[in-house]
Amino acid sequence: MKKILIFLIFCIIPSFLLLGASNPEQVLKKLDSIEKTISDLSFRILALEKRIISLEEKFLLERSETEAQFKRIPDVFKQSDEDFSIVNVTYETHYNDTIFKGNIINKSNKDYKYALFKISVYDKKGAVLASNDFYILNMDRGTRRSFEATMG
Repeated sequence: MKKILIFLIFCIIPSFLLLGASNPEQVLKKLDSIEKTISDLSFRILALEKRIISLEEKFLLERSETEAQFKRIPDVFKQSDEDFSIVNVTYETHYNDTIFKGNIINKSNKDYKYALFKISVYDKKGAVLASNDFYILNMDRGTRRSFEATMG
């Protein structure tokens, strides 16, 4: 209780002095202007959130339309032994998500600062059920890195 009282004394009293506490009318005017500013900022934040949500919905709609066009497994699906090798891939379900884990080996002659990979799951008819991108930083040649990709 003493700590709270000391906090109030050292924080609130100096703030009143800085606001011009010698004249209560000035303090009320300043508090009113601060309240109006905060209210204006909250309305701006709400407007920005609505714009972000509409942009996300538009982006997801465009993405789902483009994914619908590319729903088939490629005719030739082979992995080059000269670039990357993916080994020890396992998966497990966690609630509504599926987590894929494994190792990627850089067999190329290049060092990669940023390597982007895509994992896709297909059904028996060849349609894409789910897809996810993941990246690995600093993939030097000959290195073996573990990965984990979640699909939901």
